[in-house]
Amino acid sequence: MVQIKWSIVTNLSLHTLPSGNHSPESKVPFEKLFRKLNRALFRILLLSLIVIIGFLFVACSGDNPLVVPTSTAVPPTPTSAPSPSPTPAPDTVAGFDLFMQEIENLKPSERQEIVNRYIAQIIEAPLTSGNRAVFLWRGAAQTAQIVGDMNNWNLDEALALTRIEGTDLWYVLAEYETNARLEYQYMIDSENRQLDPLNPDSMASKTSPNSVLSMPGYVVPDELLTSSTVPKGMIDTYTLDSQSLNQIRTIFVYKPAGQLVGEKLPVIVFNNGSEYLNLINTPAILDQLIAQRIVSPMVAVFVPAINAAQDYGQNDAYVKFLADELIPFVQNNLDTSLGPESTGIIGLADGARAAIHATVSRPDVFGSAASQSGTFSAEDNAFIRKIGRLEADSITTVPSQYYLIVGTYETSVGNNGLQTNYLEANRHMAATLEEAGYEIILVEQPEGHSWGFWQGTLGQALGNLLN
Repeated sequence: MVQIKWSIVTNLSLHTLPSGNHSPESKVPFEKLFRKLNRALFRILLLSLIVIIGFLFVACSGDNPLVVPTSTAVPPTPTSAPSPSPTPAPDTVAGFDLFMQEIENLKPSERQEIVNRYIAQIIEAPLTSGNRAVFLWRGAAQTAQIVGDMNNWNLDEALALTRIEGTDLWYVLAEYETNARLEYQYMIDSENRQLDPLNPDSMASKTSPNSVLSMPGYVVPDELLTSSTVPKGMIDTYTLDSQSLNQIRTIFVYKPAGQLVGEKLPVIVFNNGSEYLNLINTPAILDQLIAQRIVSPMVAVFVPAINAAQDYGQNDAYVKFLADELIPFVQNNLDTSLGPESTGIIGLADGARAAIHATVSRPDVFGSAASQSGTFSAEDNAFIRKIGRLEADSITTVPSQYYLIVGTYETSVGNNGLQTNYLEANRHMAATLEEAGYEIILVEQPEGHSWGFWQGTLGQALGNLLN
């Protein structure tokens, strides 16, 4: 800006002089006059420039309250728009929640078509996520309920389903442990029991098969995943003329594949022999356990009961049959190890009680016992009190080991017309054995009183017997 003004002044000094002829004398005063004018204007411009610079310096120093210093704005970082959440699959709990929201916004007369479309997308039920489970049933009925391990098969505590108005779909939402495994049936109109038609998973029982709810955290044991490539053991049948029982007893003996000539194997006796062979395919489980090296090769002796109430009812004659007749027969006729450290016994319910009775009574023969849902509380805990007295009267130097497993849902199980709390009874039994100085392992799992529970925990029990 200063240069422009200076240029104008210079041009004015050169071109605004009057034209015509002038003498040198007349020219000198004019030149002096313009030189003085130029110097004055230059001083004025220089002074103005100094004033402007000073003003700008004060204004930018931040001391001037009239001028607010500003910082250069940083442009925001561009962010991509959040992607929409994926729509949950229909056969999930979240998908069911979405379905219910859709249904609730429709008139009852408009809902059946939506139900038909929704159910067609369900691969299997119940729907599970975390600790939530959604049961679904379709049909015409007045009531629909669930009985099973979750309510100890008690009709008075049956889980009621709700029908969606205007449709044939019934549902109920329940919460269980994330690793729970529970068996159940539908009870329609309070009398018609049936499997869950949307659930392909079922398990045999003594009366009829049950549907199975497996929560997301439940892991099917490896030994239940059968393989055709696993070497299979053999089952042989023997009969014994028992002097102790005054009976002819039939036993079934499992011998593992690949036993070497002269190899001595441990022996495990199975009370409830018929059930372990028929309701649980124990030989196939043994094949898997041995092939996967979860347990060592063993000889398994299955002893069916002739009269379970008599055999398993604290019967000293039955204990004598096992200890003095059965085990010597097996040791004399099969390649098995001698001594209690290589001999164990297992049973379930009443058969479990008999297994512990035999081990406590004859620790010179049986070095370990495993109990699956043992029945210990009958007659006001008479058996537990008997065990306590036996140990108080005669402390043995032979170390016996006990493994007890029970379901946390076994709190009110019908047994001969009585409701039995197996969970508390097993805790009491474990405490009694521990106080007597025995090595005891008590395992509690979120399952009920069922053959599926005993099948799934058989590997654990046998592994502890032989270890």
